[in-house]
Amino acid sequence: MHRSTFLRAAIGALTFCAFTAHAAADDYPTRPVELLVPFAVGGGTDAVARAFADTAGRKLSHGMIVVNRPGAAGAIGHQEGARAPADGYKLTMVTPEINLAYLQGIGKARSQDYTYIARLNVDPIVLIVPTNSPFKTLEDVLAKAKAKPGQVALANSGKGATYHLAAVALEEKTGLTFNNIPYVGAGPEMTAILGNQVEGGFATTGEAGNYVKAGKFRLLGVMAPQRLKDFPDVPTFKERGIDLQLGTWRALAVPKGTPPAVIAKLKDVAQKASQDPKYQQFFKNQFLGMVYEDGDKLAPELDREFKFYSDIVAKLQLK
Repeated sequence: MHRSTFLRAAIGALTFCAFTAHAAADDYPTRPVELLVPFAVGGGTDAVARAFADTAGRKLSHGMIVVNRPGAAGAIGHQEGARAPADGYKLTMVTPEINLAYLQGIGKARSQDYTYIARLNVDPIVLIVPTNSPFKTLEDVLAKAKAKPGQVALANSGKGATYHLAAVALEEKTGLTFNNIPYVGAGPEMTAILGNQVEGGFATTGEAGNYVKAGKFRLLGVMAPQRLKDFPDVPTFKERGIDLQLGTWRALAVPKGTPPAVIAKLKDVAQKASQDPKYQQFFKNQFLGMVYEDGDKLAPELDREFKFYSDIVAKLQLK
């Protein structure tokens, strides 16, 4: 083929591909959109995802389906989402575990593998025990851990996850050791605490709040700068002399390379969902911290958080 003829053919092919991609983005979506959750059914991430999918699905022509991919501190789901085709048909509810799992050698996906649509939720971590527990205060837990090192069984949502990090950070701050028991998500963790399989655990009010209000759990402390308005009688860890502030968040994301028109459509849907009264009421009812933060603003913060967790993982030798 003559060189000029080849170049014209190549340019034509590229133009056609660009036109086809643009047309596909304009038509998006033409089938149901999948929202991948890297944790088990019943936890806070699952709850946020299902509330969002229900609301957003009514604003999309073909609806939104939630799919759970638990395991390895969220690494399995985060990796699947990051490696998905960049066409907007598989979204992921990303959490801080994406960086934590990577830094600890558990997962291969990083926060930089995604383009972020919006952050939907932020919550501090809390320490909970069953109401029939002999522990009435945070000091009671610490006193037993001091008297019986490594014997106080506290659940978390998975080895290497944020709730596990909270337990390890508390050990580092106090010089104590606990028997940290991992579960495949906060849902199974709540079941274990309810069944007295463990003495307590770390979670957020998104998982534990309704159990507390129902009289099944006792909330002993919150890792936040100030007390929570829904639980004003519960002290912060800092009030008890432990300067520890840790939390979690949930953000909607798509793989890098997703067409800008698809991203714009999803941002519009997410913003409209955040204004839906039923959606807002869900967060209040579940004691979840609702936010709406554009994904472009989130990316730089994730870079800072990566450095923060990198320092903690190194300091606590969690690799």
